Amino acid sequence: MLTHLAAAIGVLGLLTIVPGPDMAVVTRRALVAGPADAFRTVAGIATGLLLWGVLAVAGLAAALAAAPAAYLVVKLLGAGYLVFLGVQTLRQHRAAAPAVPEAGPSARAGSPWRTGRTTGVVLIGFGLVMVTTAG
Repeated sequence: MLTHLAAAIGVLGLLTIVPGPDMAVVTRRALVAGPADAFRTVAGIATGLLLWGVLAVAGLAAALAAAPAAYLVVKLLGAGYLVFLGVQTLRQHRAAAPAVPEAGPSARAGSPWRTGRTTGVVLIGFGLVMVTTAG
C-alpha cells in the first residue's frame, strides 16, 4: 500500500513539473505582465490541480473516466479554453503593444489567479492521471 502511494506521488509530482499548456499560460503571463502575475497564475494552477485531487478522492474523476460523453465534453471545454487564450494573445499582439510590456491597470489583481485556476481545472488529463494512479 505504501509503495503504491509513493509511486503515485512520484508520478504526479513528475507530471506537475513537466512542461505543458500550463507552462505556456505562465510564460505568457510572465512576458506580458511580469513575474508577480506569473506567480499568481502558478497559484491558480496549483489550486486547480488540488481541486482535481479532491474530485478524484470524491470519485467524480472516475465517473468522468467511465462516461465517454462527459469526458468528451470536458476535453472539448479544455481545448476551447486553450483556443480562447491563443486568440486573446494574438489580438493583444496585433494591438501594437509597446516594446516593453507594462504591468499596470490592464492586469487586474485576481485575473492571473483565475486564469491559472481555470487552466488547471479544464485540462482534464491531470484528473484522469489521478484516477489511474490511485487505483
